Amino acid sequence: MISKKVYIVLFIILFVFFIVMFALFGVDNIKQEQYSSVVIVGDSSVWKYEDKRWLNIRTRGSLENLSWQKYHIFLDNKEIGEYNLWYNTDRWYAFDDKKNAIQVDNTLIAYQANYDMKIKGFEIENIENDEYVNQVFKKHNIGLTSIPTSLYKTKFDFDNDNVEEEFYIMSNAFSTETEPEKTYSIAFYVKNETINYLYEYVETNTKAYEGCKPYYNAFLDVNNDNIYEFILSCGKYSANKQIDMLYQYIDDGFKIVISNQ
Repeated sequence: MISKKVYIVLFIILFVFFIVMFALFGVDNIKQEQYSSVVIVGDSSVWKYEDKRWLNIRTRGSLENLSWQKYHIFLDNKEIGEYNLWYNTDRWYAFDDKKNAIQVDNTLIAYQANYDMKIKGFEIENIENDEYVNQVFKKHNIGLTSIPTSLYKTKFDFDNDNVEEEFYIMSNAFSTETEPEKTYSIAFYVKNETINYLYEYVETNTKAYEGCKPYYNAFLDVNNDNIYEFILSCGKYSANKQIDMLYQYIDDGFKIVISNQ
């Protein structure tokens, strides 16, 4: 027979195990359920995070309900302060507490949350010859003589492991070539010397004004887990509103958790 002492030891081991598991996963899960926020991307997207879910805010009534509230406002990824935002005629306008207008533009990123959302600036580096770009050209059978309208990378340590990952943009959308061999817009990042695709558009027999020109809009920690998400935006020729996509790192890869499409 198993002695009473053995049962007590097993109980203590199980109790400690559940305490450790709760500390590792349960507490964070409870915190995530309590977080709520509103993220505004220029004049093109308004996203709400609540009960661990993202929602697109689209109706005029819902947008107007968010007006005349205070938001942390960033322009070109630099915080300019906390101001009131007003939505009118498909645009956001900023005012201080005395209703003096504050100049904002289409680089606007604003948020309102019950926690301190971290948004970090970043710099882009224009590139000409790069081994990873050449690999992507080769994979998609794009000639190296193709004239890009965007070809750059930015370095960002999104997972706080003290190693900066490289995020690339390559595109010939809106090229001066009226009929390029292929129209392409590709976003990818490199981690551990592996190319990971984020956005791929490659089409043959298209006009230069077709497609979508992507760019990294913002790197931000939207759910306060110390791992940064990012907004990848994409402008279409003569389109009024850009496409915005919020990517989150899930299961060892970035996935779109919400988009305004």
